[in-house]
Amino acid sequence: MTGPATGPATGAASTPAPTRRRALVRLGMLAVVLAAVAVTASRSGLLDLRDPATLLATIDRVRDVPYVQVLFVLAYAVVAAFGLPALPFTLAGGILFGTVTGSALNWVGATLGATGTFLLARLVGGDALRGLLGAQAARLDLFAGQAGFGTLFRLRLVPVIPFNALSFTAALAGIGLRPYVLATALGILPGTVTYTYFAGSLVGGVSGASASARTNLLIASVLLLALSFLPSLLRRRRS
Repeated sequence: MTGPATGPATGAASTPAPTRRRALVRLGMLAVVLAAVAVTASRSGLLDLRDPATLLATIDRVRDVPYVQVLFVLAYAVVAAFGLPALPFTLAGGILFGTVTGSALNWVGATLGATGTFLLARLVGGDALRGLLGAQAARLDLFAGQAGFGTLFRLRLVPVIPFNALSFTAALAGIGLRPYVLATALGILPGTVTYTYFAGSLVGGVSGASASARTNLLIASVLLLALSFLPSLLRRRRS
């Protein structure tokens, strides 16, 4: 009976190798996609929007483009989904559309982008990364068990974890799409409104345009800092 038992054991031991290869292939595909997007963004001049003067000049060119609001949201979502700098779009939304409309468009674009990152990580990298992590994947299961709506909301409200890193971690941990999207949408709302409201001042302050712009930049920074203390204040209020 010893002979027949060794056959299946050997076959089971050999299965991790092809699984690991598939994981590496899928991760390689994800890396190629992200690299291609980064190169395209660089060559198209998209990354140049981080310069305030270039951003303002681009805003002037696109003001009268038909369906500019729809195109803006789609562009914002794509940029955010692939981990490219989204702050220039947030500032552009405030300058182009004003506080109320700009905040709404920025919020929709950022939420769609975060959802896109989450789904991309699930589609291409989720199982692959789990295959590479092996026994360490249990820590992700623990994170998924602990990271309910409240945890995700706090992590979005106070971005101690980089935006896209949290999206990938949540997808890898197997957190549900609905609580992820809801926590993200609500968590990013205060910061989005703050950045949008002070968009012109933020750009002006960075470029050194005026004393009032620098003052409003300081106010915006203080408001964002105050947001970081909000979860702690809420926990104290409950206790």
